[in-house]
Amino acid sequence: MSSSLAGANMQKVFDKEGKDVKVDAYDLGMVDEVGDEVDVIMLAPQISWDYDAVKKSFPDKKVIKLTMQEFGSMSGQVLIDRLTKEGIKYE
Repeated sequence: MSSSLAGANMQKVFDKEGKDVKVDAYDLGMVDEVGDEVDVIMLAPQISWDYDAVKKSFPDKKVIKLTMQEFGSMSGQVLIDRLTKEGIKYE
């Protein structure tokens, strides 16, 4: 539920900026199904323990472990700033 809220908040910021970006939130069990279809995988702190396995499954994808502060803020802008910090470019 909290991941869905974080994703929705990111989407609101992208929409307000007129960016053609789609943000979706999935539970960890869905990563293998959707990982090939996404550009970036952001892991909430509660599942960051699985970072190595996710990175190994998707070596060509950018996998980001969010900090408790970033995720806990529930701020779409804070999460987008993290993408920028990681060198992620979006249109």
